[in-house]
Amino acid sequence: MRTASPWWASLIYVIGLFLLFLGQRSFHGVDGIGSLATLVGALLVVGITAARVWTTLGSRGGRRRVERTLLLAHVGAGAALLLYALTTKAGLGLVGVTEAKSVARWVGSMNVLWIILLVASLIPIAMVEFTLGTASRTAFDVQTETGDDGAVEYRRVRDIAWSGLTVALAMAFLMVTCQVSNERNVRRDVSYFKTSAPGASTIAIAKSSTEKFKVLLFFPQGNEVKVEVEGYFEGLAKSTGKVEVEAHDRMVSAKLAGDYKVTKDGTVVIVRGDKSELLDLETDWEKARRGKSKLRTLDREVNSRLLKLVREKRKAYLTVGHGEINDYESVDPSLKGRVPERRTTALKRRLGELNYEIKDLGLIDLAQGVPDDATMVMVLAPTQPLANEELAALDRYLGKGGRLLVALDPQGQAGLGPLEGRLGLTFQRGSLTDDKVYLRQRGNASDRRWAVTTQFSAHASTTTLSRAVDKGLLLIDAGALREVPFTVDADKSKKTMVIRSMASSWLDLEGGADFTFDEGSEKRDRYNIGAAVEGPKVPGEPDKDGKPTEKDGWRAMVFADGDLFADLAISEFGPSGPVTVIMVSGPLLDDASKWLGGEEIFVGEVTSEEDVAIKHTKNKDSAWFLMMVVGAPLLVLGIGLGYTWLRRRTRGKPSRTSEVTP
Repeated sequence: MRTASPWWASLIYVIGLFLLFLGQRSFHGVDGIGSLATLVGALLVVGITAARVWTTLGSRGGRRRVERTLLLAHVGAGAALLLYALTTKAGLGLVGVTEAKSVARWVGSMNVLWIILLVASLIPIAMVEFTLGTASRTAFDVQTETGDDGAVEYRRVRDIAWSGLTVALAMAFLMVTCQVSNERNVRRDVSYFKTSAPGASTIAIAKSSTEKFKVLLFFPQGNEVKVEVEGYFEGLAKSTGKVEVEAHDRMVSAKLAGDYKVTKDGTVVIVRGDKSELLDLETDWEKARRGKSKLRTLDREVNSRLLKLVREKRKAYLTVGHGEINDYESVDPSLKGRVPERRTTALKRRLGELNYEIKDLGLIDLAQGVPDDATMVMVLAPTQPLANEELAALDRYLGKGGRLLVALDPQGQAGLGPLEGRLGLTFQRGSLTDDKVYLRQRGNASDRRWAVTTQFSAHASTTTLSRAVDKGLLLIDAGALREVPFTVDADKSKKTMVIRSMASSWLDLEGGADFTFDEGSEKRDRYNIGAAVEGPKVPGEPDKDGKPTEKDGWRAMVFADGDLFADLAISEFGPSGPVTVIMVSGPLLDDASKWLGGEEIFVGEVTSEEDVAIKHTKNKDSAWFLMMVVGAPLLVLGIGLGYTWLRRRTRGKPSRTSEVTP
């Protein structure tokens, strides 16, 4: 059919829409390509729409009605573009929508509306154009006369346009139905979920920074995970005043995403100066809230990345070659039957998150002296004693202001040796046992060696432990520490017992399979498990004027339980369920390493909403047993007796009858 407008006008219109899509989604901000595509697309859309107005006004009869039908469809598509514009940053500012949750709802609603309107406009255009065909429609042919009106079958065009609109609305209805079904799913998920909030440690790290952090969130618009993450960082910004949060669409802000090597949605970029750290998150809400979700441990993830931005990587040297828990292969073959195999996967992973590089320190290297680049040295439960040359090297290291963490075990043969005088401590061999407060494992008397304590001092190295009043620290076959006089800098050194056992515990000096308390030879007491020791200030590097300076003295932490830093496998669903490897001591390593490294300003809780297996001490197990075996039946019996009493009382009352008069 001959019409006033050519067939290729609609094709150019669609090309203009496609260029707008590319400019706004694929090439936005990419060296001007996005702006150029947007500009060309807008010109094509506006130009063809203006041409439709001209052909509509310049035609008569059936031709005019055909052009008017196409013009209405073009206007609908233009209205869809205006609704899309209200979802952009400029559009959101125009309508005054700024809050994260409000933005998500607004963008979601507008997206549904503009997509429906666009589909309801383009499908009728396509069906009308297929009906009209291309014959005799290669150029504009505006005629004010109605002489050729018979060549245009308007009723046919009108019917096909209505059919196209019906198809479009049906598709829109299906789309909305699917969306509503997804949002109103009758499935009920009663599992606990909560995104972790900014913890005290993370807030302290952010506050200590001299520069502000910029947080870039690359998520799709209206994403639920984005709302959770944005809420976390807005809370951190409010608590510190050192965080700025920006939300970006990866496709729209393609150049910015390229600058920070962002290749997928769900990426968080934390920027400080010219340094940046990336954090990848799942964008699907159902996946993000289940399993080992990073949303549950978001604070720990952010804490680790902030540490990497505020200071350079440090080095932690772990001694090897003495049968340590981090080097089980070096255990003496004669001791392997007595010493259990333990690993330090969780410890090494956490040290890496605290921005430490881990290096081994063997006998030959240690005997020559601790490397100058060592931030701290860790001696983790050696089963064979360290050589005198190694202990002397550690003593010299402390004398120069070094930092040392030592964990000893009663199963091994190692001790503090020459370090006892400087540290003011000696190791008591024996097995800490507790028949009152312990963790049930095997259901027999050997569980008493899994003692639990809640006795922590108010020291920077145990800040998180002391604040968690409802949680205890597990001591697995621990020994004890005994105080002895200082022989080096006695008047300037300071010693604090940071962890003690419960008053119901005793030290089994004989060991073996005797798990019962002997009144005659054993004593219940609060035994020393962990100690923090610090020495006097030492000479530092001369200042710029050449004057001598001082720096903080040496620091050491000594523990009578090597298992505190060993792996512990936990299964949430029994032996056949998935296993999670954690560190026995929980947050102790964080605070201890920060205190040793002179970063006590950073100590504090790192919040986590991660699911862990629930385990009870013997006392708690007894309470639950009584509640279930005695309490539950009594409750049911009480309810039954009460109900029966009420029924009998109701039946016993005389009923009122109405008098009947003749």
